[in-house]
Amino acid sequence: MKASSKKGKIVKKSIPWELHMAIVRLQGAEELEYEEACVRAAVLIEEGDEKYRENVRAEANRMYKSRFMAEQNRAKNTWHKKGYDEGFTDGEAKGFDAAKNAYQITYPCSNCGDDIILIRNGEDTMSALEYLKSQGWRHGQCG
Repeated sequence: MKASSKKGKIVKKSIPWELHMAIVRLQGAEELEYEEACVRAAVLIEEGDEKYRENVRAEANRMYKSRFMAEQNRAKNTWHKKGYDEGFTDGEAKGFDAAKNAYQITYPCSNCGDDIILIRNGEDTMSALEYLKSQGWRHGQCG
Protein backbone atom coordinates (compact mmCIF):
# COMPACT_ATOMS: atom_id res chain seq x y z
CA MET A 1 0.00 0.00 0.00
CA LYS A 2 1.24 3.46 -0.89
CA ALA A 3 1.86 5.95 1.93
CA SER A 4 0.22 9.35 1.69
CA SER A 5 0.80 12.54 3.61
CA LYS A 6 -1.38 15.47 4.60
CA LYS A 7 -0.06 18.39 6.61
CA GLY A 8 3.10 16.47 7.46
CA LYS A 9 1.35 13.29 8.63
CA ILE A 10 1.89 9.98 6.88
CA VAL A 11 -0.83 7.37 7.09
CA LYS A 12 -0.47 3.78 5.89
CA LYS A 13 -3.73 1.89 5.72
CA SER A 14 -5.17 -0.96 3.75
CA ILE A 15 -8.21 0.02 1.77
CA PRO A 16 -10.70 -2.15 -0.10
CA TRP A 17 -9.73 -2.96 -3.69
CA GLU A 18 -12.91 -1.31 -5.01
CA LEU A 19 -12.05 1.99 -3.28
CA HIS A 20 -8.46 1.82 -4.55
CA MET A 21 -9.68 1.25 -8.12
CA ALA A 22 -12.21 4.10 -7.79
CA ILE A 23 -9.35 6.41 -6.74
CA VAL A 24 -7.21 5.21 -9.66
CA ARG A 25 -10.10 5.85 -12.09
CA LEU A 26 -10.59 9.32 -10.60
CA GLN A 27 -6.86 9.94 -10.87
CA GLY A 28 -6.92 9.08 -14.57
CA ALA A 29 -10.17 10.89 -15.37
CA GLU A 30 -9.11 14.17 -13.78
CA GLU A 31 -5.35 13.84 -14.37
CA LEU A 32 -4.52 13.99 -10.65
CA GLU A 33 -1.64 12.74 -8.57
CA TYR A 34 -2.61 9.87 -6.27
CA GLU A 35 -2.76 12.09 -3.19
CA GLU A 36 -4.91 14.66 -5.05
CA ALA A 37 -7.22 11.88 -6.20
CA CYS A 38 -7.59 10.67 -2.60
CA VAL A 39 -8.51 14.20 -1.44
CA ARG A 40 -10.95 14.55 -4.35
CA ALA A 41 -12.50 11.17 -3.50
CA ALA A 42 -12.91 12.27 0.11
CA VAL A 43 -14.72 15.40 -1.02
CA LEU A 44 -16.95 13.39 -3.34
CA ILE A 45 -17.77 10.94 -0.55
CA GLU A 46 -18.85 13.83 1.65
CA GLU A 47 -21.07 15.47 -0.97
CA GLY A 48 -23.79 16.12 1.58
CA ASP A 49 -21.32 17.90 3.83
CA GLU A 50 -21.40 21.72 4.20
CA LYS A 51 -17.68 21.92 3.30
CA TYR A 52 -18.48 20.28 -0.03
CA ARG A 53 -21.23 22.81 -0.72
CA GLU A 54 -18.82 25.64 0.16
CA ASN A 55 -16.21 24.20 -2.20
CA VAL A 56 -18.79 23.93 -4.99
CA ARG A 57 -19.97 27.51 -4.39
CA ALA A 58 -16.38 28.80 -4.28
CA GLU A 59 -15.50 27.01 -7.53
CA ALA A 60 -18.70 28.24 -9.20
CA ASN A 61 -17.92 31.81 -8.11
CA ARG A 62 -14.34 31.49 -9.32
CA MET A 63 -15.50 30.22 -12.71
CA TYR A 64 -18.16 32.93 -12.96
CA LYS A 65 -15.67 35.68 -12.08
CA SER A 66 -13.14 34.27 -14.51
CA ARG A 67 -15.67 34.20 -17.37
CA PHE A 68 -17.08 37.58 -16.36
CA MET A 69 -13.61 39.14 -16.35
CA ALA A 70 -12.78 37.55 -19.70
CA GLU A 71 -16.02 38.90 -21.21
CA GLN A 72 -15.46 42.30 -19.63
CA ASN A 73 -11.89 42.47 -20.98
CA ARG A 74 -13.04 41.34 -24.42
CA ALA A 75 -15.77 44.03 -24.45
CA LYS A 76 -13.36 46.68 -23.16
CA ASN A 77 -10.82 45.82 -25.86
CA THR A 78 -13.52 45.88 -28.54
CA TRP A 79 -14.81 49.29 -27.46
CA HIS A 80 -11.30 50.63 -27.02
CA LYS A 81 -10.36 49.55 -30.55
CA LYS A 82 -13.61 50.92 -31.96
CA GLY A 83 -13.08 54.25 -30.18
CA TYR A 84 -9.44 54.39 -31.22
CA ASP A 85 -10.27 53.59 -34.85
CA GLU A 86 -13.07 56.18 -34.97
CA GLY A 87 -10.94 58.78 -33.19
CA PHE A 88 -7.99 58.12 -35.46
CA THR A 89 -10.12 58.36 -38.59
CA ASP A 90 -11.88 61.49 -37.37
CA GLY A 91 -8.62 63.08 -36.17
CA GLU A 92 -6.87 62.24 -39.40
CA ALA A 93 -9.68 63.81 -41.43
CA LYS A 94 -9.76 66.94 -39.24
CA GLY A 95 -5.97 67.23 -39.32
CA PHE A 96 -5.90 66.84 -43.07
CA ASP A 97 -8.66 69.45 -43.48
CA ALA A 98 -6.85 71.87 -41.16
CA ALA A 99 -3.56 71.42 -43.02
CA LYS A 100 -5.31 71.77 -46.37
CA ASN A 101 -7.01 75.01 -45.26
CA ALA A 102 -3.76 76.40 -43.88
CA TYR A 103 -1.32 75.41 -46.63
CA GLN A 104 -3.03 74.36 -49.86
CA ILE A 105 -3.01 76.91 -52.65
CA THR A 106 -5.62 76.69 -55.37
CA TYR A 107 -6.74 78.91 -58.20
CA PRO A 108 -9.66 78.58 -60.60
CA CYS A 109 -9.19 77.18 -64.07
CA SER A 110 -9.78 79.94 -66.66
CA ASN A 111 -11.65 77.45 -68.86
CA CYS A 112 -13.98 75.44 -66.55
CA GLY A 113 -13.70 77.28 -63.22
CA ASP A 114 -12.76 74.17 -61.15
CA ASP A 115 -9.92 74.54 -58.66
CA ILE A 116 -6.40 73.78 -59.75
CA ILE A 117 -4.36 72.60 -56.75
CA LEU A 118 -0.75 73.70 -56.64
CA ILE A 119 1.40 70.76 -55.55
CA ARG A 120 4.98 71.35 -54.45
CA ASN A 121 7.29 71.00 -57.48
CA GLY A 122 4.29 70.08 -59.65
CA GLU A 123 4.01 71.26 -63.26
CA ASP A 124 1.24 73.78 -62.46
CA THR A 125 3.19 75.11 -59.48
CA MET A 126 6.35 75.62 -61.52
CA SER A 127 4.34 77.47 -64.22
CA ALA A 128 2.71 79.67 -61.56
CA LEU A 129 6.12 80.49 -60.07
CA GLU A 130 7.51 81.45 -63.48
CA TYR A 131 4.50 83.70 -64.10
CA LEU A 132 4.74 85.39 -60.68
CA LYS A 133 8.45 86.07 -61.17
CA SER A 134 7.92 87.42 -64.68
CA GLN A 135 5.26 89.82 -63.37
CA GLY A 136 7.62 91.14 -60.68
CA TRP A 137 5.81 89.75 -57.63
CA ARG A 138 7.73 90.38 -54.39
CA HIS A 139 7.30 90.76 -50.61
CA GLY A 140 5.08 93.62 -49.54
CA GLN A 141 7.92 95.16 -47.53
CA CYS A 142 10.31 94.88 -50.50
CA GLY A 143 7.95 97.27 -52.28
